[in-house]
Amino acid sequence: MTELSRGGRNRKFLLTLAVLLVIFLFPLVHGLISGIGVPDAAPATPDPGPATVDILAVPGPGTAAGFDACSVLSPDVVAAAGLKYASGIARTGPEPGRAPGTNSCGAPVGPQRGSVPPVVLLTVGEQQVSGTARSHGEPYDRGAGESPADTVVTFPPARLKITHFAALTDGETAVAKLIDGIAARLAEGPKPAPEYRYPAPYDLVAKPCDALPAELFRALTGHPTDGTESETLAQHEVLSVSGTDVKISCARASTAGEAVAVTQTIYRDADGAGAETRFLCEHQPGWTALPAPIGDFSCASPATGGQHRILFRAGRDRVLLEYRADHPPAGDLAGTARKIFDALPH
Repeated sequence: MTELSRGGRNRKFLLTLAVLLVIFLFPLVHGLISGIGVPDAAPATPDPGPATVDILAVPGPGTAAGFDACSVLSPDVVAAAGLKYASGIARTGPEPGRAPGTNSCGAPVGPQRGSVPPVVLLTVGEQQVSGTARSHGEPYDRGAGESPADTVVTFPPARLKITHFAALTDGETAVAKLIDGIAARLAEGPKPAPEYRYPAPYDLVAKPCDALPAELFRALTGHPTDGTESETLAQHEVLSVSGTDVKISCARASTAGEAVAVTQTIYRDADGAGAETRFLCEHQPGWTALPAPIGDFSCASPATGGQHRILFRAGRDRVLLEYRADHPPAGDLAGTARKIFDALPH
């Protein structure tokens, strides 16, 4: 397989990150329920809603052969800079079993000024650094990015890019604290990639790419992957029409330009997943039932613009399988969806 240039990989990471984050930047419309009190009666005390569930990052198992971007730009480093991931965390790196290499971690952050959210992205890979400044013994350089609106900080093993830097609230303080936190993590040496977990009532370790193994991807596309996988994980649960949910996604690309993504919207219970899947299958324009149903609710979209999609329910998961290319898949998309369904808990 032809080796990609560092610039090509970085552009690819940013493109994949942008595609994945669309999933999180456009959630479903929230439902709003209100009541009218009885005249001259004391207003009823509303029942407190369930506490919002946030994702937890915990140290990963094993040993590390190289730096992992998400273990360096961890949620606590972001929080110490006065920032918070606004919607989700996106990570891209080599597939399991491949040699450690270039990998990235980041997402839109807040608080912000203006309508365009700034994005913080750390990419691990060999960098050229003159060492004009140091933090925790680590040399770094700060400069502009490809756009005048960007700020870039380069360390020997990693590159931090902040897009729309001026949109950050108190950006100079934030970047100074990010430099301090990142340099401290780099000085500690490589650590395994963190695991992400959703506590009760979800009680799950979020592993999006378990739903789309490389072997299944190759059977569908007829081509090997490009060697990388991208994952996006919701920072916190959101309220949708059918209940609260968290969202995780895995994306892979082939050496021939095909892209496949599996997005799992996981509800607190199976009823919410079933109601939402059935509603979408019945009301999305052009979507039709599969000839061989998958589970109790499933449907497929019209094949337009090189995009093929299948939606189905598996237990408390609403699952969307997407294939994008300028040609139909070599394998059976519905058969691939069936295998994903069989592998998920019901």
